[in-house]
Amino acid sequence: MNKDTLLTTSHSQKTKKTRFLSHSLLLFCFSIFNQSQASAATDEGLCKPAAKTVLKQDTFSTDNKTHLQSDNVSVTENNISRFTGNVLIQQTEKRIESDSAEYEKPTEDVLVKGNVKFTTPEMQIKSETAYVDLKKDYSLLKQTQFQSLNGRGRGDAASIEIKNTNLTELKGATYTTCDEGSTDWTLKSNSIILDHASRQGSASHAVLRFKGVPFFYFPYIRFPLGSERLSGFLFPYIGTSKRHGTELKTPYYWNIHPQMDATITPWRMTKRGLLLHTEFRYLSEQHQGSIVAERLNNDRIFKDDRQLLQWKHDSLPGLGWQTKAEYNYIADNQHFIDFSDNLNNSSITSLARSGEVSYNDENWIYKVRVEDYFILSGAEPYKRLPQFTFNSLYSTKQNALNYAFQGEAVRFEHENTNVIGDRFYVAPSVSFPMSTSYGHLIPKLSLNHTVYNLEQTSADTQLSRTVPTFSLNGALFFDRDSEIFDNYYLHTLEPQLYYVYTPYIDQSNFPVFDTSARGFDVNNFTSDYRFNGIDRIGDDNRLTAALTTRFINQENGHEVFMAKIGQVFYFTDRQVQLSGISDSSRSSNIITQVQFNPGNWTLSSQIIWDNILDKQLSNSNLIGYLTGRFGASITERFELDVLETREIKMNWKINPSWLINASNLYDLRNERSTENSIGINYESCCWALRLSAKDRYLSNTQRDQGVYIELVLKGLGGFGVRGDKIADSLDRAL
Repeated sequence: MNKDTLLTTSHSQKTKKTRFLSHSLLLFCFSIFNQSQASAATDEGLCKPAAKTVLKQDTFSTDNKTHLQSDNVSVTENNISRFTGNVLIQQTEKRIESDSAEYEKPTEDVLVKGNVKFTTPEMQIKSETAYVDLKKDYSLLKQTQFQSLNGRGRGDAASIEIKNTNLTELKGATYTTCDEGSTDWTLKSNSIILDHASRQGSASHAVLRFKGVPFFYFPYIRFPLGSERLSGFLFPYIGTSKRHGTELKTPYYWNIHPQMDATITPWRMTKRGLLLHTEFRYLSEQHQGSIVAERLNNDRIFKDDRQLLQWKHDSLPGLGWQTKAEYNYIADNQHFIDFSDNLNNSSITSLARSGEVSYNDENWIYKVRVEDYFILSGAEPYKRLPQFTFNSLYSTKQNALNYAFQGEAVRFEHENTNVIGDRFYVAPSVSFPMSTSYGHLIPKLSLNHTVYNLEQTSADTQLSRTVPTFSLNGALFFDRDSEIFDNYYLHTLEPQLYYVYTPYIDQSNFPVFDTSARGFDVNNFTSDYRFNGIDRIGDDNRLTAALTTRFINQENGHEVFMAKIGQVFYFTDRQVQLSGISDSSRSSNIITQVQFNPGNWTLSSQIIWDNILDKQLSNSNLIGYLTGRFGASITERFELDVLETREIKMNWKINPSWLINASNLYDLRNERSTENSIGINYESCCWALRLSAKDRYLSNTQRDQGVYIELVLKGLGGFGVRGDKIADSLDRAL
């Protein structure tokens, strides 16, 4: 006989309380191990397909009342109702299934036995018995197995006791994210306490096992419930390297405020000593920034203290307003070489110290800036104390008159006896772009006016100049349909002429604060000026000629082939120079660029040719191949009397589990390897092993060599040496 009993007690006031169990287990599985669900998206093909959801439209009660249903029901003299056969208890967000149940109406206690299934919107729990106090929201489940319905987390517990809506305890609990039937890694704890009032949890005597072998023990750990951050130690890094000896990092995370935190990392190196690395971060709706500090007392190799301090700040205090600040300090110029894994850091010659406030409106941008440098090596640049700029932001209108304006007032200072002073600069311009479907013609007239007030000089202290510049930029666009091997392409021919005229005005007695020669390259065909900066406005009477052709696949818009060539022709000598020696050559170097992209291949070449010396000044050649699983490239770079290198890269995803990548940077000029690296990555559904080896040239007497290993337990974290760096290396695309 099928009986359906409706308990008349309304649970409308307890709706929120019915989530107590789902919150308890769910937050445990997805807070301390919050990577589980995120990593699932990347585990396609590695994990078994997720089971179809057990949640149906009728899984839970929809009327805020408790329903009990079974095949048979009987009532004893003590007002105890016994339900047997396919017992089902439903509440708003809770469902209990069992073989039998006893319900005591006066106390609203329920005891369920046999094949118990306890289901919530986020979790399903199986147990032998469960005791539920519907009035006090107390539950006790024994011999449980739980499975997340939103991710891959699962586990078991000897008992789960929900003491009230804010406190839950799991005893003898085990957790993993591996597929059912696989326990490659597990985390087991004697007791786990979940306190929802403080949004914190704790576990005691937790043991982490991999392949059945215990390898990490937590006497006591705390963790946040949900996405909240919690102060505590992070996983350590242990290993060895040639530069530092045996290394141990034990980072501590300090959750100072929801918008403020810090990571404090003692870094123990047997060859050098103890370095303390601290990173402080802050973030609000209008501000963000970070402070990084490092200190190592009495480096045993360097024989001195090592220090670093870096501060970066950005803010948007109001509509149109923006501020930026940066400060850098290091005690010695070897710091980045010894303690940074970035090869580019070893060539840094100066560090910026600057502050900036800017305001943008619809048509103008105003900026105030102060700038200084901390010098590591080389010449010291000028300081800007301060610099004011005001530039127009008018949008370009076709076939109409356009106006633009640039302005600057800056004070230059220097530590040495160099000339210092003020510079004032304004540059109004007017242009009239004429554009059609087959080309454009853009005449432009600019006027550059500069005033100097100088100090620490025996020459004139008051200088000024006014220099006009006229430019004419013309280009045509021709195209035709072409068929090559049954493929249809749009073939273009794009000739371009760019003429610039600037009269000669003697500037030999003008200082050079921030100006350098502008190079002629493939991306710089149409520059009005020969110099970067405004201390020199070079005299010009030149014509740049460029020709570009392209083949564009008409089916998908892919540019299959592109070739470009350009050269500058001078009609007069260039007398304004930084060196003071005029240039009488009548043409520039010839620049060519070719790029060919047939299918999965990429071939490109860029050459700068000196037509007077009849030889290459520089070139960069690349050949690359890329498919969904494999990519490789070879790049050669050459600069006359400067460098000659060859770089080989390879990235091969053999199958969903195995990935290999390798790279070699070789200095052909000095016949030595600059940097070699190889990485091997194995990945399963719930764990990954990453192995990386690196060899890097630092100096003629010093190389950095090391082997790094990282074990990643998905949903838990990573163990190893420099695990973050290995992940970046292995995951980097060609």
